[in-house]
Amino acid sequence: MFERYTERARRVIFWSRYIASQCESSEIEVEHLLLGLLREDMSLAHRFLGSPWALETVWRKVEQSKPVHEKAPASGDLPLSIAGKRVLAFATEEADQLSSKRIGTGHLLLGLLREGKCLAGEILYDRGVRLESTREELARVPHDDSIREEFVRERGSLPADVVELQARIRLIASSMKNAIANHDFAKAHADSHEGRKERDKLYLLCQQYGLLEWLYD
Repeated sequence: MFERYTERARRVIFWSRYIASQCESSEIEVEHLLLGLLREDMSLAHRFLGSPWALETVWRKVEQSKPVHEKAPASGDLPLSIAGKRVLAFATEEADQLSSKRIGTGHLLLGLLREGKCLAGEILYDRGVRLESTREELARVPHDDSIREEFVRERGSLPADVVELQARIRLIASSMKNAIANHDFAKAHADSHEGRKERDKLYLLCQQYGLLEWLYD
């Protein structure tokens, strides 16, 4: 199904599944695809949502709008919702219309915008992101999701135990990305499970300190 997807677009799907499991959802909803997109491609977020850190406000909006979730299946192998499947179909159509052989993160953004009447569509609309103007901009300057930009944000000093746990989570995330790139999905799933446990620890620790950095690192 994902043969045409760029490496980064495939990681968007993986992050979306991970985020859906974090939210204890029984399906990968459209808002999880949006969160996965913003989590994976900060350059795209910067270009179209005005900030590489757009994930932060979007996550808050999702939490406020959907505070209660059904318990996820024990297997962790979450299916796409019907709307989520439509988004991916739209992304394929957008790639075809733009004469692109590969389906990248820019096409996924267009797919989300085409779905429209959903939480993710409302969030994008509120941020001033429109389908036609985004499509025109991507036709004018295609988004190359293989280019990696580094965004650095100043932070206040954090407690040592928080910093240590954040560093461990980064190592696990790096291992998971390598596993995905090598198509070792068993290793990626194991890393995802371990990363979730560590993030749960970090969430509780940062609640204790009154911090939100656990989410955005």
